[in-house]
Amino acid sequence: MAALQRSIGNAAVTRVLTGAPLQRYAEPDAERDVADTAPYDRISENGRIAVSGRQDAFAEAELIASANAALAASEQVRIRLEAGREVVVGGRVLHRVLPVFASSEAAEAAQANSEHEPIAGESAQDREAKLDSYRRSVVQPPAALGLLLQDIARLSGGGRPSDRSINGVHQRLLALAMENQGATWAAENVPLNPLLDPVDYLKTAGRLIGVIVMEYADSREPERVMQDLLITLPNDCQAAAQRLLGTRTGDLQQAPAEPGVGQNHYVNLSDTPGRWNNHFGAVIMRDGDDTLTFEAAADSTSRISEGKSLGYFALYGKHGTSQSFDADLRRQNTAGNG
Repeated sequence: MAALQRSIGNAAVTRVLTGAPLQRYAEPDAERDVADTAPYDRISENGRIAVSGRQDAFAEAELIASANAALAASEQVRIRLEAGREVVVGGRVLHRVLPVFASSEAAEAAQANSEHEPIAGESAQDREAKLDSYRRSVVQPPAALGLLLQDIARLSGGGRPSDRSINGVHQRLLALAMENQGATWAAENVPLNPLLDPVDYLKTAGRLIGVIVMEYADSREPERVMQDLLITLPNDCQAAAQRLLGTRTGDLQQAPAEPGVGQNHYVNLSDTPGRWNNHFGAVIMRDGDDTLTFEAAADSTSRISEGKSLGYFALYGKHGTSQSFDADLRRQNTAGNG
């Protein structure tokens, strides 16, 4: 029963066993949700952690406190956990888990903009102001697009531009296309050889910049509608773990089979055909043999290189079981799921 609950959640278990629809309860206020039948995707063996969707994780206050102690004990780890709104799951009061940077300095060390990142100890008003600023910023195309378009216009107005100038435009366009539209879009739209016909290439480059600008706001919609100020993560699992934990790249691959809080999971998937060669997940909490991670997964079809919508929570079971990090990721990789 515990394994079934961890896989599909209490609400689904109730439906399977009784065949009856679950009664829904309205929240009595904005701060407390006492509905004990909300659908949770995974619940830990001991019932002290629950995950619902990608960006909602809940845990007992004692677990959050012990996780914070472990995170603070490491000089390199950059994050802490805050306790948010309450829910009741299986008769236990759990709090929403909110990862935040330990300080502005920690955010800057992670190469994140502290003006748009959650920092431990901030007031609710400060965090709401940051979220509002972030929402407005993400729909503004980067100035580098306009500067590149100016250079293209200048080169197009003279004689045949030098190969060096064309290659410079190409490198800038390719980088901006990958950053703002994703690797797949860049590969499908940016010409491979800019020197084959430099004049035509400049025309194509100008048109592509126009497309990027026109589609920019729509591609950032998941970021614009964020309801919480979550940590911004790169569109890359390894870079995401490094941003959160401050661990050196080589050390991330030396992960233990049963990582502790402040360490990471790692699995080499090169022996399995799929979309990933490996995967990393930062462990932010443990409940017995179960681990809660905050992570990101590389997605070549995504139009954003980093964002607050990319991070997600995942709950894994004991190493060596069908619900372990290794087993779960191998299933996802084979199925092609992100």
